[in-house]
Amino acid sequence: MPLITPIVAAVSEPTAKPARFLLVGVGPHAKRTFIKHLKVLKDEGKAELVAAVDVIPNQARTEEYAAVHFPGPELIFVPMFRDPMPPSVVVQLDEVVARLGIDCVIISAEPECHKAYGLWAIRHGLHVIMDKPITVRRNAVTDISQAAGISEDYHELLEAYNELQTRKETFFLINSHRRYHPGFYCTSDMIAEIQAKTGCPVTNLVSTHCDGLWRLPGEIVDQHYHPFRYGYGKVSHSGYHFLDTTYLFMKAGWSASKRPDEIEVVSSFLMPNGFMRSVTTKDHQDIFGAEAYDATTGHSEKQVEELMETMGEYDAMLQIAFKREGEVVSTAHINLLHTGFSRRSWLENGKNPDLYKGVGRVKHESHEVRSGPFQTIVIDSRQANDKHDRSKPSTAELGSDNHFEVQSWRNCDVLGESDPLKVYTVADLDRRYDTQLPGIYSENVKRGILWEAVDYLKGNKLLNKMASNLADHSVPAALMSAAYASHVRRTLGLNPITRIDLSYSSSRCNHSPPLVHKC
Repeated sequence: MPLITPIVAAVSEPTAKPARFLLVGVGPHAKRTFIKHLKVLKDEGKAELVAAVDVIPNQARTEEYAAVHFPGPELIFVPMFRDPMPPSVVVQLDEVVARLGIDCVIISAEPECHKAYGLWAIRHGLHVIMDKPITVRRNAVTDISQAAGISEDYHELLEAYNELQTRKETFFLINSHRRYHPGFYCTSDMIAEIQAKTGCPVTNLVSTHCDGLWRLPGEIVDQHYHPFRYGYGKVSHSGYHFLDTTYLFMKAGWSASKRPDEIEVVSSFLMPNGFMRSVTTKDHQDIFGAEAYDATTGHSEKQVEELMETMGEYDAMLQIAFKREGEVVSTAHINLLHTGFSRRSWLENGKNPDLYKGVGRVKHESHEVRSGPFQTIVIDSRQANDKHDRSKPSTAELGSDNHFEVQSWRNCDVLGESDPLKVYTVADLDRRYDTQLPGIYSENVKRGILWEAVDYLKGNKLLNKMASNLADHSVPAALMSAAYASHVRRTLGLNPITRIDLSYSSSRCNHSPPLVHKC
């Protein structure tokens, strides 16, 4: 019989000993963030990684990596699965939780199995940290039920989590790390300040994220990590972050009388075959040499086109309208792009390449947030290099690894302020929020969720003060679902407008006819 940790406590008890973490998924992201930062917490006596789970096909390289980088934690290997969790895996993991006294599970596995691990952790009454996106669905770009299923998965997790809270208080944090970035909560603070002074919410938002990810056609069709081949792409890769920041910025300006009751989403996707019409096989051959390119690709041009036919989106553009009582009260335009400035100039990537961050990827990110005639906030962050050793991590200059700037433009005469423009650099934000994050700023921000989790477990933070608990992700989860639903409707020749009903507290997604399902 499975060994199940009983749920007996009415509230979470502060831990006197280091919190005990189980990591699910030892992939590139977990290696860069969770494993590295848990080492720091262990040295401080606050937390300890006691076990890690990975899939059987990765066993040899995971054992090799662990022997060098995190010897000590127990390694557990399970078969690959999506949903639901196989009974044999349930038995295997139940025994580990009971025997090792796990406090918190970090779910950093492929998003297709996020829900299965999340429901399993909730059943045990465990605290949870889950990577974004909350879930993905295969064929979300072609199947309306799969597109809607993204929102359904969220609500299944939320209902299970809410039921647990009637018996035991736990956190279920979503690793949307911009919620822990001083530049983003500084922006939310300024939005809320204008709302308090003038009553004006956010009236317009334009966000662009481009990671300059240039995968070659053979890589697009074959890659399993942050893939396109399973019928989802950019929106499910890094896109969730910006659906989340859209919600956070909008929410910061909402009041009871000005909160929208409906959202309309229209999406336009650039698909892999569309990208191949912009950068053709001949273009690739001209750049890299025909013989070398053809040998590396491993597929004919016709094969590539056929394989790409049902793949996920390469780029996405979302037009979002927030409505109240039938009137549009604010708008957002969200550009989620892989296509853009890249530092890639090579064909081969060597053995076991990271085809997400290891192929010349360079981050460019910008946001413009407008609160009527009273304020415009501009966030700008642009790197020039894909290798962090090419520029000094300590500099915040344009193009450097730490470039990040927040500009605040205000109607100073109406607001009774002295200057219309204030500019905040990384150093300014550190001073304003009393943070100390040496090294690559954007990478160190990613440790924030672990520090918050440990603070809660030590009794130093209340649940309702945590930055990214599951219940506050209903809108971004619905936006992700609606983006895919809109694309499917467009491809079927239907009206692409997809609606999210905010009149319910659960923010359930309610697609307009002729769809007959609910989110």
